[in-house]
Amino acid sequence: MHNPEKHEAATLVNARTNARTSIAFLAALAVFIFTPGISMSSENIRVAIADDQKTVTLTSPFSLVVEGKRSNKIQHRLIITPAIARTGPVRVTASGAFIQVNGKSFRGKLEVRKNKNGLLLVVNELDLEDYLLGVVASEMPYDWNIETLEAQAIASRTYALYQKRMTDGKVYNLVATENGQMYHGISGERSTAARAVQETRGLVITYEGGLIQAFYHSSCGGHTEDASQLWDVDEPYLKGVDCDCQEISKYGEWERRFSPALIARALGKRKFQVSHITSMALGSITSAGRVQNVSIRHAGGSTLVPAESLRSAVGNSLIPSVFFELELLGDEFVFSGRGMGHGVGLCQWGAEEMARNKHDYRSILSHYYPGTVLARIDDL
Repeated sequence: MHNPEKHEAATLVNARTNARTSIAFLAALAVFIFTPGISMSSENIRVAIADDQKTVTLTSPFSLVVEGKRSNKIQHRLIITPAIARTGPVRVTASGAFIQVNGKSFRGKLEVRKNKNGLLLVVNELDLEDYLLGVVASEMPYDWNIETLEAQAIASRTYALYQKRMTDGKVYNLVATENGQMYHGISGERSTAARAVQETRGLVITYEGGLIQAFYHSSCGGHTEDASQLWDVDEPYLKGVDCDCQEISKYGEWERRFSPALIARALGKRKFQVSHITSMALGSITSAGRVQNVSIRHAGGSTLVPAESLRSAVGNSLIPSVFFELELLGDEFVFSGRGMGHGVGLCQWGAEEMARNKHDYRSILSHYYPGTVLARIDDL
């Protein structure tokens, strides 16, 4: 659960592009036709799918329709620049199932507007259940147990709705990256994930009658984290619990090595003045064993850096979690750890292990969000 990817707009559409578009159309149409119940929810969600774009190219095998503009001409391709969007958002729909944004297909409608930098922000507005089709298999392996996928679908639905409530009136509700939920549009859809979304349609996780902050992560390393130990979030349902993810997780144990110069450069880009690092030592540690901060000695003295800031600066994929030990070996700092992600809430690898041991999605969610109750959106 990276910043939005930057894409250069295409200026020419050749025969090869048209062939790819036709194939994408057929794939999208198949999912659209054979997934029952799509586009019937009363809840829409607004997702930022691209930002800081110099131009945005929209295409579709169907006719593109610009809201507020009448045209007798059938358009299959639009190129939008900041100059075009200077007077307000450009809202585009298609007469069929999807629109491609710089070559990537999305359901619903697209809104292109100028951001604070004078470049373009692209927002995808679509039905919540359609959105989840592109989330679930983007967040976890689509060939996992159906109970795991259903637990993920419910957690993702809850997370999205909670964010929508918190961002009411904003330009968008969440982003399509790790900073929100991974969302790849139609290219991220798979039939197994679609089944999980359909079979849990409308189900959300609640605590005392309200939506929960349904945080989740890849692999906790054996024990999930109390949210209050990492963030300013103190909820009864976000307390640490034991987890058997270590039985199967590919992030069970890992080791990473970095030079002092690499770490100094990475932190320098985040405004930490730590040039010429001589040593690093673990600071405070949570009750579950995660590092909260790291003391760094350098040419200018000593600086206490939050462990998550260090991880983010070097790269979340390079330092998978803050569940690590640290030592200096030769001329490298060695991080020896376990788990992947922040460790709060649902552990995806742990959920899969529970499903393999015949637990259903209700049992999985109850374990990772203790004290919660499943409810339907319409009942809230």
